[in-house]
Amino acid sequence: MNQNLNVIGLISGGKDSFFSLLHCQANGHRIIAIANLYPPPPTNNEDSDLNSFMYQTVGHTLIPLYAEILALPLYRQEIRGTAVNRAKEYSTYHNDDETGSSSTFLDVDDETESMMKLLQRIKADYPEANAVCSGAILSSYQRTRIESVALRMNLVPLAYLWQYPELPTPVPREEGLLEDMAAVGMDARIVKVASGGLDEDLLWENVCAEATRGKIAKAMKRFGGSVMGEGGEFETLVVDGPVDFFEGAIEVGVEQRKIVRGGGGEASLNFMGGTSVQRKRRRADDRGWLEKLRIPNRLDEAFDGLLETLDHERNHTPALGLRSSVEKPSPMQCDWGDKYHICTGRWTTHISNLSASHVKDSTAAQMEDITGVLRSLLEHEVHRSTADIIFTTILLRSMDDFKAVNQKYAELFGTRPNPPARVTVACENTLPPGVNVMVSVVVALGPDVARQHLHVQSISYWAPANIGPYSQATSVRLGTVDNAPAVVYVAGQIPLVPESMEIVTRMRPSEEPQSEQDAASFRLQTTLALQHLWRIGKAMDVSWWVGAIAFIVAGEDDIRDKASIAALVWRKIHVPERHGEPTGRSTPTDDTGFDVWNERCMDGRSLMTGHENKVLPDFSCLSIVPDDGAEISNGYSVVPPLFTIEVAQLPRSSQIEWQGLGVFRAAVKFFETVWDGGNSITSCSMVNDTNIFGSIGIRTSSTEDDMYNQIESTISLLLKRCNASRTAHGHRTIYTSHELDMKRFRAQMIPCRNVWDVHGKELSAAIVVEYASEVDR
Repeated sequence: MNQNLNVIGLISGGKDSFFSLLHCQANGHRIIAIANLYPPPPTNNEDSDLNSFMYQTVGHTLIPLYAEILALPLYRQEIRGTAVNRAKEYSTYHNDDETGSSSTFLDVDDETESMMKLLQRIKADYPEANAVCSGAILSSYQRTRIESVALRMNLVPLAYLWQYPELPTPVPREEGLLEDMAAVGMDARIVKVASGGLDEDLLWENVCAEATRGKIAKAMKRFGGSVMGEGGEFETLVVDGPVDFFEGAIEVGVEQRKIVRGGGGEASLNFMGGTSVQRKRRRADDRGWLEKLRIPNRLDEAFDGLLETLDHERNHTPALGLRSSVEKPSPMQCDWGDKYHICTGRWTTHISNLSASHVKDSTAAQMEDITGVLRSLLEHEVHRSTADIIFTTILLRSMDDFKAVNQKYAELFGTRPNPPARVTVACENTLPPGVNVMVSVVVALGPDVARQHLHVQSISYWAPANIGPYSQATSVRLGTVDNAPAVVYVAGQIPLVPESMEIVTRMRPSEEPQSEQDAASFRLQTTLALQHLWRIGKAMDVSWWVGAIAFIVAGEDDIRDKASIAALVWRKIHVPERHGEPTGRSTPTDDTGFDVWNERCMDGRSLMTGHENKVLPDFSCLSIVPDDGAEISNGYSVVPPLFTIEVAQLPRSSQIEWQGLGVFRAAVKFFETVWDGGNSITSCSMVNDTNIFGSIGIRTSSTEDDMYNQIESTISLLLKRCNASRTAHGHRTIYTSHELDMKRFRAQMIPCRNVWDVHGKELSAAIVVEYASEVDR
């Protein structure tokens, strides 16, 4: 997306929408129009301000003045309807038939659809408009509605303030946003207060002023709430800002504003008029605010320190290109046919290895055949629909087929707001002959309320946007009770710069040898992509990774060195000192990813006590089980299992893609055991004693029989160690370059070129197993 966009700015008058527009300009985009939604005329002399779930309307009578002080065309639309759809995620999806197909509808009675009419008018006058910007920070309720409308109109959604408290900042607290606004000269007046400790004396005070920020922070610390006003604690109206963006200011006299008091200490301002005042002269340093606008650092403190450590220790870590690359394997000769595998567990069903080698027309035709088979299997054998798929693995022969396959894949999910998380890699000749695409899915068996989703489609500084048929992460509960632990499937993460959606390049030019430049580039890509995994994990409240995969590709350099770097990064990021002490945090609510706007719309009051500083990994949820099983001790030196897998290609020509499996609300017992004279190594995380996530590395295996026996015997020992029987519900995924008989191994297969463990040691095969016992605790 490395292009300058023509942006429509959604404004409510509040500070966040205007500050986001400044970031649009800082990223090279052009604001072509501003847009606002206002309440219908009052009846019976009532106040015309709406208590809308979606829109701020306090001060709406002053909005026309923005056209004058910004010198931009202003479009306005009356808000019609109410919040008909009160779900946190919003979409036009309405129905699901037996085959999993979707139908689309527009509920004209929902207030969100007023935005559609507004943007349609602007697009008619400005067909070059291709993006829309909002000030969403923490509210999925607000963000998903804007995304729904924007994407239906082929507009790129921009939300540069998304997850702002999680971004690297010199001020590690919520006030940091207000301080950043003050630095560029924003003047945002408080026009409504609705929280304990905030009285009407604050009305018409500049929220960006140091004294006002201090009063709000003190009140929120005492009574609870968001310093940023994210829970409706207060609302603002911007009256002035950076000279280059604001050509004038709004002035409102004392006699032109009246205090309107409501119940529970709520108070707001009603405006009887206001004027725009143009600046008398332009200054030469009009764009000086750009230098003061803080763009969040690319890397968090922990990951910046990690990269610095890696660069500092580069003499002790591999420099790419010193040895010859691993020879590419010959094409697999085994005939997998079109055999798929279904494994049904307690909480999920895995449908693995769907292919269509009998379809010779094209890769797209093979994918169309696969989707037809998948729909049929879901309906007749699993008794679920495509809405229940929570994770997908797509293996391609060539990444050149990605676009065609993606189009067919998207048809499975229609306009649903939360498609599955997904990983996609290209395997070239390691796929069986005639197979151009292979698909495996994980299907949730419990009700939808037992799942959580994260699907951010807006461009931001936080993490790459997922504009398309895949979510950043999905989770499913591992139990029937509300506070049961949950497993989180995180989509494959490549090193995209979030605000540009381009693969990251070196931060500075280098005169170093090419081999060291390549190594430095790989270290940077590895670190940034892993940070994406971490940020998404934190957003889903992951406390521990039960396993991870690093997909890497070979170039002219040595693939073994890349595997060593990936393993080193994974081990170093799990050093406890990088993340601070364990939080000892309380058990999260069932609604992971708390949404203050959604809380308000469900008739609850927001008592957000500040943005929680989550720690990942949270070692306080972990204990180590020694080999004798006699003692349980804290696990502050444990590294979760990692397998590094060499494939042929990754999306966007990335050098690395991280995929993670995490858990939350979980007490985790961990052990690592060496079996078979050191030839088999197992790491296992037992979640609440009922769910087993194991990673098995097979060092050497001379024949298929040998590998089969090693896998089966190791799984038996693993289950015995966990006091689970072989009748426990289980699934296994095998990563190997060896030719195996799928009918015999009955597993999801990931054919690859090479496999390494968490210490960078080469393996014959890696096996990831998931088992659930019969007891629900």
